[in-house]
Amino acid sequence: MRILFFIVLLDIAGFAVLLPPIMYVLTNWGASPAFATFIIATYSIGKFLIAPIWGALSDRYGRKPIMAIALMGDLVSYLILIFANSPELVLVSRVVAGLSAGNIATYNASISDMTTHENRAKGLGVIGAGMGLGYVIGPAIGGVLGGMSAETANLSTPALASLLLSLASLLLILIFFKEPKATKKPVNMSTPSVGRIKMISMFAKRDVFGFLFICVFLVSITSALIGPVTPLLVELRYGWGPRQMGMVFVAVGLAIAIVQGGLVGRAVDLLGEVKLVKLASLIVIFGLLMIVYTPISAGLVIGYCLVGAGATLFTTAINALASKLTGKNEQGLVMGAMQSMHSLGRASGPVFAGSLYMIWIGLPYISGVICVVICFLLMLWLSKSKINYFKPKV
Repeated sequence: MRILFFIVLLDIAGFAVLLPPIMYVLTNWGASPAFATFIIATYSIGKFLIAPIWGALSDRYGRKPIMAIALMGDLVSYLILIFANSPELVLVSRVVAGLSAGNIATYNASISDMTTHENRAKGLGVIGAGMGLGYVIGPAIGGVLGGMSAETANLSTPALASLLLSLASLLLILIFFKEPKATKKPVNMSTPSVGRIKMISMFAKRDVFGFLFICVFLVSITSALIGPVTPLLVELRYGWGPRQMGMVFVAVGLAIAIVQGGLVGRAVDLLGEVKLVKLASLIVIFGLLMIVYTPISAGLVIGYCLVGAGATLFTTAINALASKLTGKNEQGLVMGAMQSMHSLGRASGPVFAGSLYMIWIGLPYISGVICVVICFLLMLWLSKSKINYFKPKV
């Protein structure tokens, strides 16, 4: 499990290295904000479409080979970026990376193989810690290597760093990672699998789940709306480039790590899931408004951290709520449906972010406010209803 932690850390850090400079480089090469954010969206779209297929392949052929093949796809995408000199080549790279993005599902499946039901949460925490640390280290490297200013931003050096980090992750898989004993079992091909759409429709027809799915989608699309355009906003306001944007991503990563590191568990114990979902929604709303209307750069950084921390609190609380409302034999299905709605929001947001930004620089953030306000009002209405929608399933 310790080896898997470092595999995840290096993999995610390699991806996150590109976050600070990529928008600056795309716009420097002549891409409009709308086209630039669409290019970024192709990764999440590809990931949404392909992740279940990678997961099924890992069930059939084993975790280790699928993890290695997916990382080889990442290496190809980073190699393209090293030599890219146009938005179109970056688009090709992001498509390749998106179609290779099956490792997170495979990492989680590996943990399920390695752990019992009693210590599975601890095992999944290892994956979460690796991802969290990767999202801190990666942007720090990308900010340093991506250029001092927006005008001097480059992708070649950060892409080389991404390639080396992913290569190190691949070597750990090939040399040190041992195939979990629970995998490589014969697959009964006559047993139908449950796809994303079927999972979502199964639960959406039941009581409160349709509303929960809407809330997950709205908060996820909000996070995805603001991520790609914030580098453009801080360049316009403060003249910031990749280095400063890298530090913003690091600050947000640290805020999320603090929440994941124990604050969210205590908050759930103190408030309960429903109240925490509503509180987290208000935190996200306040953070978004702070980003748009703060007169100082420190206010923007604090606002962005609030959005990251609030979204993390929200996701954890609403997943825990959905779990409580589901029978023991359907836990995997409901978590898969919730994750699918989250992935759909992450894939959809960047598609619209650039176009909204071109209308008004604050519009992606205000659109996010509207989405999260709808979520808050839905949860408020459900909790005030005479029907007890949140009665735990025995």
